[in-house]
Amino acid sequence: MPAIRPRHAIDVTERKLGSARAVVVNGPRQSGKSELLRLLHGHLGGALLTLDQPQHLRLARTDPTGFVHDRARPLMIDEVQRGGDPLVLAVKVLLDSSQDRGQVVLAGSTRFLTEPRLSESLAGRVRFVDLWPFSQGEIDEIGPSSDRLLDRLVGPADEIYRSTTTAPNLSRRDVYARVCVGGFPEAALSSDQRARAEFFTDYVRTISQRDITELGRITDRIDLPAVLRLLAERTATVMNTARVADAVGVSQDSMRRYLPLVETIFLLYQLPAFAPTSAARTRRRPKMHITDTGLAAALLGITVDRLLDPSATIVGQLLETFVVMELVKQSTWASELVRLSHYRDTAGREVDIVIETPDGRVAGVEVKAAIDVDTSDFRHLAYLRDQLGDRFTAGVVLHCGREPARWGDRLLSLPISALWTPAS
Repeated sequence: MPAIRPRHAIDVTERKLGSARAVVVNGPRQSGKSELLRLLHGHLGGALLTLDQPQHLRLARTDPTGFVHDRARPLMIDEVQRGGDPLVLAVKVLLDSSQDRGQVVLAGSTRFLTEPRLSESLAGRVRFVDLWPFSQGEIDEIGPSSDRLLDRLVGPADEIYRSTTTAPNLSRRDVYARVCVGGFPEAALSSDQRARAEFFTDYVRTISQRDITELGRITDRIDLPAVLRLLAERTATVMNTARVADAVGVSQDSMRRYLPLVETIFLLYQLPAFAPTSAARTRRRPKMHITDTGLAAALLGITVDRLLDPSATIVGQLLETFVVMELVKQSTWASELVRLSHYRDTAGREVDIVIETPDGRVAGVEVKAAIDVDTSDFRHLAYLRDQLGDRFTAGVVLHCGREPARWGDRLLSLPISALWTPAS
């Protein structure tokens, strides 16, 4: 059996399991949830079962109480959504029989709270951990103490600059190569471009024929690969369900029911809008991001050379999505709970990513494919800084250059590789 690559989420999962009766590990298929459970099992012992094994699935569905009864603790169940409500209800009864911490770990390839076949949420009994595909720091085997630009952005701006002087020295080609590979472990750890392409083809086929079919009954026949290609083409743009429905050739109502299923299986991420008040936020539309740029590149037939072509129009969108998803991953192990959003106002001012802490500190991030930046790239970050005053910690332009630079009060430019800066 090959060695398991450490995941930054392992410490988070163990910490949450120590403070709750159960933990649910959510994440897309093939993101490494099974390997994470194997790591946990190696650290903590207990019992590890997967519903991908027919005998386990059969027992979980026909005798769910017997399936969970008298197992070593913690009991770890992989692909739990396949057991449906009866299994989750049996787990609920098990958890309610004792207040002990660390009883159960459940893992699944859907968002547990939005899984349409499950009515039991286990509210109050569980903590949640989202396990995304590899971060760039995990690919480079950099520890979680360094793979955390997100934490630095809501701290002092001078510390952000100092801590990123050791960022990996990557060319634009290097950055685009990472965009095209993405983070799914099987693709990220393969050096064979053909093997990666086959992985993504088979991945979409599996999702289409199994996960979406199991999750929901849609009246219209909807071609998932076609939907995913459209989402890839429109990644990093404001959500417009009507346009997606028209392009696919189905009703808007069907697409409104379908897109949440794509989000449920972690292939679509909606970045909400930032505004000073929650009421204003509800009136503004989210941006949609396909959750892995390697998958997006495969769906669109995009290569590094194509991204390097000056006529390429998709490069900015893919690069923005790449950064958004790296920050989403880092939010799993960040020191503070943060809210990620985007800013767009009626005057046309936009900031790609806004990071907000519970106590009101705010940082902004703009993503540029250019190697060089100038003062015009900071105008919307400066506007946000001036509106927020002392609440604003930093405005950063991430770009394809290689050197960090200061551009005024709390304004910095950083290479994209600063996302996963090694400790100095």
